[in-house]
Amino acid sequence: MKNFPKLTVLLIVLLGLILWGCGKESVGEDEPVNDEEAIQWLLGDNSSYFKTDNHYGEEDTTGGSLYAFTPVTTYFWYREIEPDPAIQIIIDIVGDSAFVSWSGEFDGTLHLFSSTDSVFPPDTIIHYTKGFSDYGQRYAIFKRILPTNEDPQHRRGWRLDMVSGAEITSDPNTVQIDSVRLICDSYPDTLFTDPLALFEKEDVVTLTPEEECSLTVYTNSGAIADYVFLHSWRRHIHHHRSRFTRIGDGVYTGVWFAPSNMAGAVNVLHHAAFDLIDKETLDDTEDPYDSNAWLFPYFVTTSD
Repeated sequence: MKNFPKLTVLLIVLLGLILWGCGKESVGEDEPVNDEEAIQWLLGDNSSYFKTDNHYGEEDTTGGSLYAFTPVTTYFWYREIEPDPAIQIIIDIVGDSAFVSWSGEFDGTLHLFSSTDSVFPPDTIIHYTKGFSDYGQRYAIFKRILPTNEDPQHRRGWRLDMVSGAEITSDPNTVQIDSVRLICDSYPDTLFTDPLALFEKEDVVTLTPEEECSLTVYTNSGAIADYVFLHSWRRHIHHHRSRFTRIGDGVYTGVWFAPSNMAGAVNVLHHAAFDLIDKETLDDTEDPYDSNAWLFPYFVTTSD
């Protein structure tokens, strides 16, 4: 198979550059001119909590199976988003609390590399494309914990206090994730029912290196065999996509291993994306793109 170049979009850059321009640092003599600018700078300081693009681009699918679709057999697929997605951040400051609403529009192209041959390996691979528009949402709360003029970080006393996951929904959309269940040593049985629920920054899901996690995704698919994928680190692989197994009407399960104990993987905040895709999006060359994704931040730390 042709080795296609990696496609990445860094919302880390967008959150920093769109909001407050190039060159702002939290060192030296720079000071925000008001509370809103201080919050904008903090969004850049905490950009790993707001990364919302890791399920786009080409990914490693090592260990996955071929997908037999009709009327084509698709051997590889990925989404490519257009540069400079429209990001809107609304900051509402009430006393010593700042409520932040983050939203984004991601337009792009779904690439399908498929064949009409009924045998493997196929004689010809055909490149099909579909346009798409995704809309994302997430929230955060910042608190002023220091007097305005006594902040060594030059953020007017503000700090990130609470944050949510993110939800990405296509337009049009018919498929929906209902909940996600996590079972592992660190979290014996945890059910997530709302990706936009706020949680304390210190309460982010925290795993140990290569911790084995059982994941179950509940959807509205019913008797239709749609597709669910996980986009995240997997042991030594940074940008990995794996497919869940359908075990019943609307229920999909998979086993995932947290990142290994290696540089760039531990003591770093990551995101996992649970990605539900309508069956016809991938097994038909004409039907529109239809997807719903939940993204959650998580942290990997070495054991004490």
